[in-house]
Amino acid sequence: MAEHDGFFDGETEYGQDELLRYYDNLFYSGIAVSSAGVMDYAVTASAGKVQVAKGFSILRGAWNYNDSTKSITVTPDINYDRIDRVVIRLDYSEKTCRIALKPGTAASSPAPPSLQQDSIRHELSLAQVRVTKAGQLTITDERYREELCGAIRPKYFNEMGTMLKAFQAQFDAWFEKQQSLGWRPIAIQVNEPADKVVGMIWI
Repeated sequence: MAEHDGFFDGETEYGQDELLRYYDNLFYSGIAVSSAGVMDYAVTASAGKVQVAKGFSILRGAWNYNDSTKSITVTPDINYDRIDRVVIRLDYSEKTCRIALKPGTAASSPAPPSLQQDSIRHELSLAQVRVTKAGQLTITDERYREELCGAIRPKYFNEMGTMLKAFQAQFDAWFEKQQSLGWRPIAIQVNEPADKVVGMIWI
């Protein structure tokens, strides 16, 4: 076991592992969402291709930035329908974080391919693409599903809320104790207190 720290000027060198560790501990994997609630990487289909709109994402500390629409050709199976997935894939060995079409298995009752999320690759699903044997493409958006994709969001946000509730509970306990001491009674309510007395504080 050992401790690690960073980032500092000097002779210490930092690389992929340190950067991925840093950002992976700050953010959940996901895609960017605008202030208006619009998610990046919208997936559409036409003329035998899927198009993935511009977007930014973070996967286990790595990131992808797609600065223009990306078009991917989809080849149908001649005998059966198939369900593919459009994914953002972090590949540790290739040192890439890219958009890709992950093909499913053609069958009479096809199922989408599972996402790989291990020490070799980490994938997020943007959409399912049902590919008929005639080449028709149907898109099912999966960006909003946190178990498959979701938005970039800070870690420990809920924990911070728990901490703030604990602070509030400490204040409430102190406040009630002060009330019982009988000095300058305090009323927190919408309407003016009916039993008001001189010196009372009305909030």
